[in-house]
Amino acid sequence: MAITIILPNALRPYAAWNDRVYVEAKTAGDALDQLLARYPDLRAQLPSDIASPPPGAAIYRNATDLRRLQGLDTPLRDEDRLTIIVPAGDL
Repeated sequence: MAITIILPNALRPYAAWNDRVYVEAKTAGDALDQLLARYPDLRAQLPSDIASPPPGAAIYRNATDLRRLQGLDTPLRDEDRLTIIVPAGDL
């Protein structure tokens, strides 16, 4: 399944300046694993507990926060978007 991961400006330097990364994944966790495998420098820039990010940080599937769904186990469908939100001051 083609999934689009949308990165905020603050994370783009750690992902070869990409604003979007495309992966094939069935769950949000799988998609993030692929993102971090491709761009390992991102790991240090994300909350240590990505499944339960601190206030101001979030990961959305389309328009819904993963915390309101099934977290990293949230299933993905073809053409879903995962958007990562991180507070710029935390980087």
